[in-house]
Amino acid sequence: MIHVSQGCSRWIDGFAATLALFAACTLASPAAAQSAGCNRARAIVEEVSGLIESADADHRAILQKLKTAHQLCPTLGDAWKYAYCSAAILGDQQSARAYKERAIFNGVSKVECQTAAGTTAQLTPLPGYVRQKYALIVGIGRFKDPTIPRLQYASKDAKDVAALLADPRHGNFAPGNITLLTDEQATRAAILNAMQQIFLQAREDDLVVTYVSSHGSPAQQDRGLGGIGYIVTYDANVKNLWVDGLEYKDFAKKTMMIKARRKVTFLDTCFSGEASKRGEKALAIEGVGVDEGTAKMFLSGEGTFVITSSSANERSWESEKIQNSYFTYYLIDALKRAKEPPTIKEVFDYLSARVPAAVAREKQAPQHPQMQPADGPGDVRIGVVPRDSSTQ
Repeated sequence: MIHVSQGCSRWIDGFAATLALFAACTLASPAAAQSAGCNRARAIVEEVSGLIESADADHRAILQKLKTAHQLCPTLGDAWKYAYCSAAILGDQQSARAYKERAIFNGVSKVECQTAAGTTAQLTPLPGYVRQKYALIVGIGRFKDPTIPRLQYASKDAKDVAALLADPRHGNFAPGNITLLTDEQATRAAILNAMQQIFLQAREDDLVVTYVSSHGSPAQQDRGLGGIGYIVTYDANVKNLWVDGLEYKDFAKKTMMIKARRKVTFLDTCFSGEASKRGEKALAIEGVGVDEGTAKMFLSGEGTFVITSSSANERSWESEKIQNSYFTYYLIDALKRAKEPPTIKEVFDYLSARVPAAVAREKQAPQHPQMQPADGPGDVRIGVVPRDSSTQ
């Protein structure tokens, strides 16, 4: 097994501080969004919007007002947006990035603001290098619950992705920085613990890759799932996913918490409304695939991307011929076929061309990978060589 190295105690203080910030960001229910607290928070935001661009704006005082708004209504995106603006103007880059992530997470599509001088408050640009790289690779084909259909190649998919990342010709990840969890190793607790270890180690100028191949469950109230989608872990019980499944929302929030400003997530999961057919990556619970809203939860500003194996109303497929899922097979092919490390956009363009054609030809079914954000340069390169990992 490839594992993440230890020795990260110096990040404990930062971990505690960030946990404190995100503890205030628990998602509220729709009813809570209409509460008196949210109404008071909106009044604070309206006041702040008139103050923030003035020449004598006291941005520390503004942040104190917005702190109250965050406590009253954690899902109010504009409160996080204005906090980002004030923190950026004050030069507090770390807090500004955290506020920007919360704004995006809570539906703000355009996170920018103007100072009194007319200049846009901005974060420092992404560094032109990658200091270090980390990966969490999960593949679950066998499940503790015997009623969950097995996936023939999910574990192999994960092992193949991990091997590619460790290959100095293509991935350039230090083997000790790759966590590989397959089948019985991939419990809910083990996955979250692995993410915590990456959180403790990764710095802002690092790159983090997350890959998950498993069943998924839909977000449905009427099946006792609380309106939340789940990744089906090894130890999940299909009748009790609310308790022991891994929520997409929870998984996304923890991914966002990782300090690295370059993060790429691959989700080779899907949902199904029928009993699984041979070769179909689907759990027999009524629902659809990973939707756009779920995918966007993994985004935290520039440098972050999520690629899903199919669109929201499609299923993902495995192939006995290639002994992988179609998505993973062509993902690996995309990452190793070019002489230079491809950009994420180039990887997605290759997946978009190859996966639908192969699935249509061999399974007579649709499967179209999706990427968020769908526009922009998509210029992160997974295979780059870290700047100087031996001296870090």
